[in-house]
Amino acid sequence: MEENTETLQESDLEAHEIIDTINTWIESSNDEKLLEYLQDLHPADVAETMTALDKEDNAIYLFRLCEPLKQGQIIVELNEDILAELIESLNLKEISLLSTDMESDDLTYLLSEIPQEKAEHILNSIDSEESSKIRSQLQYEENTAGRLMSTEFVVVRENESVRKGIYNLRKISKRDHKVYIMYVVNTQDVVTGYVSLKDLFFAKDKTKIHEIMNSEIKTVQYDMDQEEVARFFQKYDYISAAVVDENGVMLGRITVDDVLDIVEEEASEDILRMAGLSEDEKFYTPIFETVKSRIPWLHINLITAVLASSVVTFFESTIDRAVVLASLMPIVAGMGGNAGTQAITIVVRNIAIGELSERQWKQAISRELIIGLLNGVILGCVTAAFVFIFKQKLVLSLVIGSAMLINLIVAGLVGSGIPLLLKYLGIDPAIASSIFVTTFTDIFGFFCFLGLASLFVEYL
Repeated sequence: MEENTETLQESDLEAHEIIDTINTWIESSNDEKLLEYLQDLHPADVAETMTALDKEDNAIYLFRLCEPLKQGQIIVELNEDILAELIESLNLKEISLLSTDMESDDLTYLLSEIPQEKAEHILNSIDSEESSKIRSQLQYEENTAGRLMSTEFVVVRENESVRKGIYNLRKISKRDHKVYIMYVVNTQDVVTGYVSLKDLFFAKDKTKIHEIMNSEIKTVQYDMDQEEVARFFQKYDYISAAVVDENGVMLGRITVDDVLDIVEEEASEDILRMAGLSEDEKFYTPIFETVKSRIPWLHINLITAVLASSVVTFFESTIDRAVVLASLMPIVAGMGGNAGTQAITIVVRNIAIGELSERQWKQAISRELIIGLLNGVILGCVTAAFVFIFKQKLVLSLVIGSAMLINLIVAGLVGSGIPLLLKYLGIDPAIASSIFVTTFTDIFGFFCFLGLASLFVEYL
């Protein structure tokens, strides 16, 4: 048994073999092997294992074998779908036990995800002061610093001694292991600076805090959007930041591990939106819900495809006279779509990370226009050369080269302009930018190519 468990923990078996083995142990109620496997497993790894199990009942069974302290650490690592199923299966006593030693930010997240009845039961079962803090935190808007912050932090007043600071540090550290700095406040609880733990420990006990504090500190407003919080940490290279109210009074703190989750969430959200998908869609989302969320954008795609097709229909007589055009026109449209997508990606990314503001719209558009022009000249010449080599028709090669040039310029214009326009209108620029750009490049690509071909159809 020990040899088998050790083999699993060292990952000598393939991942699917490990999951199959765990499923077998659960089906046979072999708790002894399961407990030995879980003993030294990190909570995040337990959550990952639960997600991989083929049955929800098996995941819940594995979860219940863990001690309450570890359960509290596991539950905040689970994806929303499994979390919902798990919470529904747990009774009030089990939820209360696992929430006992949870940090305030994790507990706030858990309470926001569970039914109101169970949330109230937990709030009524914990310390009244802690309960009051959590209730206040739940009043903040979702995805803001107020919701993300932890209300456990080390603080000391400017006029207090190093001895008092160390006492406060020891008191908080008993229940919070993520202590990086000590915040300093004045008599009105306004944040005025911080003290590094190194400076605190090397200072003499009777030294006043204001003598060793660093007053150069940036704080986060409680209503700051989580995306702005991530930018804040990136800009100032903080590992912990104080969250304050309008008057600068300290309410809580956010640590860098919370920010990493934000970065992943925001990046995933933008990727999904650019593809016309719902930000709530997950791999485990039911199929019919997925179809329901995707079908509206596919309808929009259908409409745009019909618009592009109508341009082709307008030039049917030209295509009848020069059938070769039918095989070449997708090249122009396709290259325009690819170039537009490149422009969108750069612009949306720079908007997302705060490096491109609305005031810089002229710079962004002119830059992409120049890139489109240069790409158009290069690719237009290359395309014209290939067409001339294979078709031996000079006018045809000049037509497709010119159409390629024009369409890549258009791609640069709309690829940079549409995200900036959506941003100006207060709409997330990641939403469906690619759909609109693809429509423009398809329509302009077909129109330019077939329009030029119509002018010189006698020479094709």
